[in-house]
Amino acid sequence: MIKVLYFLICLLFIVNPVYAEKTEWIDSGYNFTKVKSICIDYAASPEITDGVRDKEARELFFAQVKKDIADKLSKQKYKVDSIAAAKENFMKSEGTVAKEFVKDISDEQQPRFEKYLLDNYDLLIKCVVSQYDTGKKFMEAHTYTAMVPVTTTVLDATGQYQMITIQQQQVYNIPAGDYPAAFVQARFDAMDAKTNQKVWSLDDKRDKIDETGISGIKPTELFKQMIADFGENLRKNLKSRKPVEKKM
Repeated sequence: MIKVLYFLICLLFIVNPVYAEKTEWIDSGYNFTKVKSICIDYAASPEITDGVRDKEARELFFAQVKKDIADKLSKQKYKVDSIAAAKENFMKSEGTVAKEFVKDISDEQQPRFEKYLLDNYDLLIKCVVSQYDTGKKFMEAHTYTAMVPVTTTVLDATGQYQMITIQQQQVYNIPAGDYPAAFVQARFDAMDAKTNQKVWSLDDKRDKIDETGISGIKPTELFKQMIADFGENLRKNLKSRKPVEKKM
């Protein structure tokens, strides 16, 4: 039985608002707790394949996957490889020397590589990034209150003046207008290696506005947090998500 879950989330933080929309689908009949080995792949949509955004997103993705997924799961005795590592290991088994970033699996080798994935991994995860940009976003006028450190001079018990720092409430008025913003959208798909059937799909779209108006905001932090959140959900699923029993 397949259960479809959809949800829309809008997160608004006090400073530099972050907005997130997520759509998730998960196969309630799939037993995630049986998974012991995972291969993770990355791809970019044509919209960002300009040689700059795709390269930055790819490098960031695999660096964060190692930190937020592979390293944490390996401590729990899971096997987690990037697609590059899987290709390199396959080519070594074929007696082929891997080239930079392992791009040279031939069409003739492809069926054998697909069988290699089936034999060596339980779950195949692919992240497709379709947006990785900076730009402007309109924001309505609003105010917010925050505690800020304020340094002041006080007279102590000995009659000496001392500098101290206290927390003081400050009200900020933010005018309406277009502000610098970062935009990221990524889709994570998980496939069962044995059946080649999708068992989990998560589409995550986020943007962040810099209320200071300084044009220095980048999509890197948004993408890092996406990967960290996906990794956390993945660990939860691997630990406890079992098939949902049908009610009579």
